[in-house]
Amino acid sequence: MTNISVEISSLVGEKECCEIEYTQGVPVTIVVRSARFGELSFTDNNLFDALSAYRSVLEQSNYLILCNGARKDAYPSQMALQMGGGRKIYLLHSGKSAKREDLVDIFGSASIEQVCSVAEQRAAYEAWVQSLV
Repeated sequence: MTNISVEISSLVGEKECCEIEYTQGVPVTIVVRSARFGELSFTDNNLFDALSAYRSVLEQSNYLILCNGARKDAYPSQMALQMGGGRKIYLLHSGKSAKREDLVDIFGSASIEQVCSVAEQRAAYEAWVQSLV
């Protein structure tokens, strides 16, 4: 398992660190430990989907994870999910196709202003797809 530290934040700015351990390969399992939420485990086909499951749990308590994987302007390609296990995610720009240089680490740090809910991220991705037409 690989370990990484990422911050989580309440919507009013109360931050704390969480430790994430994850496996590589299929299926992917992430185990997340934090003072507020204890230890939680999620298994899915890739890191992005496992992280999204964790984000959904956080959202129920009005918390967000502060990493690229939760950014409103970020979403993985199908190829990144299949070949890279979802570890890399594209930063998206309206009206422009994603390029290799737009790839960032899913666990890279992001600010509270950059992140959003799982549903908002999906809606932003769909709006980006429409901007390419």
